[in-house]
Amino acid sequence: MFALSRQVLLAVSDQRLCPRIPTEVFLKSGLVLFWARLGSLNALRHTAGSRFWKDWLRRAMPSDDSMGRVYAQIDTATVRTGLHHLYSRLKRNKALKGIGGLTVAVLDGHETHASYLRHCPGCLSRTIHMQSRDRIQYYHRNVTLMLLGEKLRFLLDVEPQRPGEDELATAMRLLDRVLTLYPRAFELVLGDAFYAKGPLITYLWRHGKHRPGSP
Repeated sequence: MFALSRQVLLAVSDQRLCPRIPTEVFLKSGLVLFWARLGSLNALRHTAGSRFWKDWLRRAMPSDDSMGRVYAQIDTATVRTGLHHLYSRLKRNKALKGIGGLTVAVLDGHETHASYLRHCPGCLSRTIHMQSRDRIQYYHRNVTLMLLGEKLRFLLDVEPQRPGEDELATAMRLLDRVLTLYPRAFELVLGDAFYAKGPLITYLWRHGKHRPGSP
């Protein structure tokens, strides 16, 4: 139904100049991590001796260090193209049924990880007050937009929060892109009390995401 390997995985690229292992191999390994609900790339690596991998990858599983390095270099635009392909297939097969007759998207922020020791140019930072001293903690937060259906949840897109901006600015940048790619995917947007602010409400009203039957 989805032509996952041909239409999605093979189309995803990364920034490596002369890759020895195809990007598809790393993606197929990562899919198993989520399908099996494993907690980390290290946990995935402990399954490398299974016969499953020879059938699934047609080769040995890459190391967890290699997977982390390649995932950091993946072209996110090609991933978004793959998500749009999956959305189109689900829509065509009438799998994206709304709730109570409404198509609903949920907007929310999620912090993925935090560290006192390691950071990158995209990290956010905050001061943690401890008994002995204050420490700078580095972290990443993303804003996600997900379709909410009766039996299925589908991730439309994710946008990282940039240093120096708040979550609301990230959310509006995310919505700009999503409403261009999925103009009719949802009618209403749900969010927690943080998003009940004038700029976002006005933005959604202007784009017709405030009442049933909106375009």
